[in-house]
Amino acid sequence: MSQKWWLYLPLLFWTGLIVHLSTGPGIQVPFDWGDVFGTDKIGHLVFYGVHTGLLIWTFNNFQWTSAQSKWIISAFCISTLLGIAMEIIQYSFYPNRYFEILDIIANIIGSLIGAIIFKQLRR
Repeated sequence: MSQKWWLYLPLLFWTGLIVHLSTGPGIQVPFDWGDVFGTDKIGHLVFYGVHTGLLIWTFNNFQWTSAQSKWIISAFCISTLLGIAMEIIQYSFYPNRYFEILDIIANIIGSLIGAIIFKQLRR
């Protein structure tokens, strides 16, 4: 293993936190248009934005910068796939957890915002 193994820790911690929160007990409430811009969706934006940023940060720490755009796109895709997988897993295996398209949209937007912010910070 690389001498910089500890650089994976923030990403692993954050991914574990997302999985923990996504698979914990949940309460389904009736749909309300206020939910589109609610605290839950802001949470999705933040968690997946940070996740994308941590993926890119980890890639950069391991000198995977020969194709920077490739790693930014890869981080966005990985984070987005995690968000979709978490929604499918919630629906399939956890009572009182549901598949929500709005959560997936918030995850994707959060991942995109994280990628854009990190790219701007790199300049």
